[in-house]
Parts: sequence; C-alpha cells; structure tokens
Amino acid sequence: MTKKIILASHGRFASGMLSAAKMIIGELKGVDSFDLEDYESPNEIYKNIEHTMKQEKDTVYLILTDLLGGSVNNQLLELCTNKNVYVIAGANLGMLLELYLADDNKEIRTIIKDSVEASKQNIRFFGYPINDYVDHKELMEVNLW
Repeated sequence: MTKKIILASHGRFASGMLSAAKMIIGELKGVDSFDLEDYESPNEIYKNIEHTMKQEKDTVYLILTDLLGGSVNNQLLELCTNKNVYVIAGANLGMLLELYLADDNKEIRTIIKDSVEASKQNIRFFGYPINDYVDHKELMEVNLW
C-alpha cells in the first residue's frame, strides 16, 4: 500500500514545514501541504483531500495537523471514518521527517507511534545557566552538540 503524507494547518505552517523538510532531505514524493490561509474554511481543505482520496483508494493517508482541537484538525478528523486515514495532531518537522523516512515494511500504527514518541523525545528547553537544565552527557548521546 502506498503512503501519502498530508500537512494541514492554520496560516502557512504546513507549507513552511514542507519547505524546511525539502531543505533537509530534498524533494519529498507523496507529501502535500494545505494552508488554511489559502482557503475560505477548513471544509475546503477537507473537500480537496477527500477528492484525492477517491482517486487513490489503495493509499494510506497520514494527515498531520498543527493543533489538537483546532478548526483544521477538527474538520479533518471526519476523514478518519476511512480505515486508511490517520490524523496526527501537533505536527512538527521532526515528526514529518520520521514519518517520511520510516520503513514502509513496518505496520502503519507502529510507524505512527514511533514518530510521535520520537517527536516527544526531541522536545527540550534550555535557559541560562544551561548547566542547570542540561545533562551534557545525555546531549552528547543524542548528537545535539
């Protein structure tokens, strides 16, 4: 089964995330972005995605939205009535890269769970003095230095 990733957001977050991913790994096949700024309402994004889904029936859709409970996310949750659609809220660049580069031989729910967990693990805060916040050994192990 083919995997397609759809980014959908308020403002230009979705297209910005896609642009950043392209800067890091080059062209991304099977990834589209929908910015609410370009549409009248989240329902228009929904209709565009639904139209694509009718043409590509043997595809798994991973829909990444910017904000849990936001208008875009809430509208696109309606697509989850299809067994091959998964909506993931709280998208970030790391999550997109994890999903895109994932081993397609793995079960899709495992891929999603792994990418969500990796995204959580990559969220850190820093402040002055940095030694109060950071275990330098831990940072070295995750290649942040």
